[in-house]
Amino acid sequence: MSASISPSHQRIRPSRLIGASVWQQKEGLHILWSASTGKSHLVCEDYSGEFDAILLPLDAAFETRLDAARRLWRALNGRAANPSYGALPQQTKIRHILNLRAHDGHYMGATYRQIAEVLLSREPIAPRDWRDHHLRHKVRAILRRAAFLVAGGYRDLLFYPHSRSGKSGRRSRSSG
Repeated sequence: MSASISPSHQRIRPSRLIGASVWQQKEGLHILWSASTGKSHLVCEDYSGEFDAILLPLDAAFETRLDAARRLWRALNGRAANPSYGALPQQTKIRHILNLRAHDGHYMGATYRQIAEVLLSREPIAPRDWRDHHLRHKVRAILRRAAFLVAGGYRDLLFYPHSRSGKSGRRSRSSG
């Protein structure tokens, strides 16, 4: 696709990309480029020495591919990378860390009350208060989420946010 759309229009010559590895395979020319903003892997099907457009299939991974194209564009123009599409929100990362720390504690033999004291409370919880303590239910919920992650739910994180799309027939509990 060649078109002169605007003054910012660029033609990319892979041989001029500093640090790029270029090789030919049956599906086209492969370009692996490590820029300061991250790695880009491009496949050029019809290659004539340079390219000036990116073709993105309208499939389930379209938004991920679109974000990768945006990051490539930013790297080519020396701009800083923004957070990637599909990056886990900071609050979710913190929750998963808490889940796994609780799981490790439980696996090592800590009681629910000990887990609550170490991970959730700033003060010790008296044994007589534990039966009705609000953190008791929170620890149980955290350990349920942790058990789901450890039993294979972590795989949902590899495809985030696509695993939450509902196409698998269920909503991912690992992020909730």
